[in-house]
Amino acid sequence: MEDMNVLEHSVHPHTRYRITLRPRKYVIVESFQDDRFINMKKFEIGDEAEYDSFNLHYIGDIAAIGLKTVTIRTGKHPSSKSKRLSAVEFAWRNWNFDSAKIRQFNSEEMRHL
Repeated sequence: MEDMNVLEHSVHPHTRYRITLRPRKYVIVESFQDDRFINMKKFEIGDEAEYDSFNLHYIGDIAAIGLKTVTIRTGKHPSSKSKRLSAVEFAWRNWNFDSAKIRQFNSEEMRHL
């Protein structure tokens, strides 16, 4: 039987995530609002995801998926540094991930920095 880990995390009384991690394969983030299913996103190694934010949202490619963490490469070069996120942090950063919207937001935001 292959390893898999399913976690549930409540952000506050109305919002929760179910995170399914299959090491070296994929992570699925399901979001719920007041126990109603909102959406599901599946990420595989090599897919883009957000790893940090401040004024801008920082995205990179998923380099590794473990039983409790997701590692994202912070640059495009294979030797770039990586950021390891807990499953919960990965979920709240990426439950509604949309790279086109993030790029548009970052572009607009850079005009004001």
